[in-house]
This record gives sequence, structure tokens and C-alpha cells, in this order.
Amino acid sequence: MELSQQISRNKRKSFLLFCGFIVIYLAIGWAISYLYGNVALVIAAIVAVGMTLAALFLGDDMAVALAGGQKVEERSQAPELWDAVETMTLAAGLPKMPRVYIAMDESPNAFAAGRTQEQAIVCANIGLIRALDKEELEGVIAHEISHVRNYDVRLMTYAAVLAGSLGLISELGLRLGLFGGGRRDNQNPIMVIVALVTLILAPIAAVLIQMSISRRREFLADAMAAELTRYPQGLSSALRLIAGPAQATKNSSTIAHMYIVPGAFGALGRLFATHPPTEDRLAALDTLSGGIQHSHSKREYSQAMAGILGPQGL
Repeated sequence: MELSQQISRNKRKSFLLFCGFIVIYLAIGWAISYLYGNVALVIAAIVAVGMTLAALFLGDDMAVALAGGQKVEERSQAPELWDAVETMTLAAGLPKMPRVYIAMDESPNAFAAGRTQEQAIVCANIGLIRALDKEELEGVIAHEISHVRNYDVRLMTYAAVLAGSLGLISELGLRLGLFGGGRRDNQNPIMVIVALVTLILAPIAAVLIQMSISRRREFLADAMAAELTRYPQGLSSALRLIAGPAQATKNSSTIAHMYIVPGAFGALGRLFATHPPTEDRLAALDTLSGGIQHSHSKREYSQAMAGILGPQGL
């Protein structure tokens, strides 16, 4: 399937999945209004909207803060990383180079965030820069730039915020019940049970939708990274190096879904995983490269980059 066709198919499926969010919102709204009345529904909606707006407009800065990212103000501070981001930005035809950050995290990983292409960020862990050579680093950065180019970062921000707000509204509804809320005006016991089950299951359904959207986007970003670099072996080799230590990433429970490899997950974890299994991604990239593997080489760093990496990076 051609890349343009894959993009179109992903857009259509993402639209349908977002329609699923609307259905869940309606279900939760009905449950809260049935159990506690319209006043409770309005209060829950106001709280959820406030938190949603905060997450939408401050999400990228919050993610960098959680990752411990430090902004790279100019090329001389981290030439290798800056060059990779700049090169892939030009290859992708973005209107503006994303802001560049380095997180002092020894696990090899990276992520992108931002609501628009103009205010996007790319954050790489120090462990990633230390572990990868030039081609591998460019492959990872190309993957993150692809997320920015395809507006995946915005889409996934919206999906995460929607899922989070649904969970918040449901939790508020359930807590009202624990504290003795409820209209108690001859409510049908069966309908009460249905409403409570809806409040319990709706957030789970929302998370599953969010995860489904994420997984589709990762395959596309890998394919576009291969197109931007014209060297799928680089990203493939990087993923092999990242996949093992990735689960040690700091704050993984908070922003793990944003990383190129979020960490290991078991049989149950696969259901809620934001990314496809790494072995499936590697198989797709190996198909693009015709099975040719990249030969990892030790990298010589600039004086500025060597100063950040320390003796371990030399």
C-alpha cells in the first residue's frame, strides 16, 4: 500500500475512533444525569473542560518538565542532535524547526509533542544520543519529525485529553455515589446498575480507543521516517538498541506513551499498549530495507556534545 493511501486510511479510521469518544461522552452524560440530575452533570462538565483546556495548551511544556528536558538554545550547545533535527525538518518540509530539548535520562529514548507544527518540540534522552550513531539518531529523529509532520502529536494530545477527561468525569460520578449522592426519586434499580456500570466501563473503552489511534500512527511514522532518511536500516537498528533498556525511562507511568519505545509490556499490557510490538515494527522496516541490516559504529562527538555526555560517551 502506498504511503499516501496509508495516511488517508489512518485519517478515516481515526475519525471513526473519535466518533467513539463522542458516543462514550453521551453515555457518561446520560449516566450522571440519571443518577444525580443535571446540576451534577454541569459541575462535572465544567471541571473536565477546565482540565482539558489546561492539558491542551500546556501539554507540551508539561511533558518536557516531566521528562526533565533542558532546552538547546543554539547549535553550538549540542551539534549532533541539532543537526539531526534540522536535517529531518528540512526533509519533511516543516515550516519551522521544532524546539530541541535534551533530558538527562540515561535510558535511550525520545519523544515529540506540540499542538501545531510551528510550536512542536523534540526531546531526546542523553542515553539515546550516547547509544546511537549518526544514521540511527537520524532515524529516531525522523520518526519524531514524522509525528509532527502528520499532526500525530496534536491528534494524540487530543486523544489523551479526551480519554483523561472521560476518566475524570466518570470518577466524579462514582465519587458522588460514594458520598451519598443520587436523586433517589423512584429510580429503577436496574437502570441505576446500568448507569454505574457505564461509569466504570466508559473510561476503559476510552483508553482502548486512545491506544488504537496511537498504534496506527506508529507504523506510519516508521514508514515516513524511512522515506525521509532513505535508510530504514538506521531506524531499525535504533529500535533494536532502544527496545531492551527503554523500560527504565523515568516517569514512564506518566509520559511513557509519548516515547518512540514506551517500554516492555506483558500479555495484558499489549491490550492497553500505545505502540505496536517492537518486533512487528522491525519486521515492517526490514521489509523496506530488503533485510539489509545497519552496521552500528562508534561515534566521534563534537567537543560540546562530549561535554554533555561525559566520559561514558567518549
